[in-house]
Amino acid sequence: MFQELITMSSVRRVTVQSGGSVTIPCLYEDIYKNHVKYWCRGSDWRSCTTIVRTDSPQKKGDVSIRDDPEQRFFTVTMNNLRTGDSGYYWCSVEIICIYKLYLAVVPTGADSVSSVRRVTVQSGGSVTIPCLYEDRYKNHMKYWCKGDDGQSCTSIVRTDFPQKKGDVSIRDDPEQQVFTVTMNNLKIEDNDTYWCRVEISGHSDDGEWVTLSVSDGKMSVVHLLHQVYPSIVCIH
Repeated sequence: MFQELITMSSVRRVTVQSGGSVTIPCLYEDIYKNHVKYWCRGSDWRSCTTIVRTDSPQKKGDVSIRDDPEQRFFTVTMNNLRTGDSGYYWCSVEIICIYKLYLAVVPTGADSVSSVRRVTVQSGGSVTIPCLYEDRYKNHMKYWCKGDDGQSCTSIVRTDFPQKKGDVSIRDDPEQQVFTVTMNNLKIEDNDTYWCRVEISGHSDDGEWVTLSVSDGKMSVVHLLHQVYPSIVCIH
């Protein structure tokens, strides 16, 4: 069976300080815009417990979910986290695919910047990459750059200027503590390592790398998902 390229992704592991908050982005393909998305907890997707859904309930206690079909990702926000909240959670699109990640709540030492580690897109397509950051970076300038080394990578777009360059644009959402980078009309030559970066005056900038792979044709959905995202399970 061959179809259009299908991917779903999120961060693999998130570490948050006890008492803090986190917003998890879950990316999905354009064809899933109108599907119900949900967030569940448990080591096994077959028995995971649904917490919130994009239909109902969208909020339960300190957990809420919000879908952004135009950007093709939904976010889950968890507030007032406790060590008991540590565990496996799943980004899920109803009936299609689910993605497993681990949330660790620790007394101190949360990750500063995080994103998806690998994204695969069909040639000619588009992708929106979410980059999460800590609350202390809300007012910092963020940027998207290209290259193997984050300290010497070539800046493409920035949240100050330029916010758009060719087919690449950047948008910051301080309230959700995430900035997004959208890349349109992708070509094979766009294959490379990119970086979500936060500018820190007087110190080395903070950031996380993302590998972008652009495919020149259609491929097996099952082969692609298990090759690129081993934590994904597809329900047939």
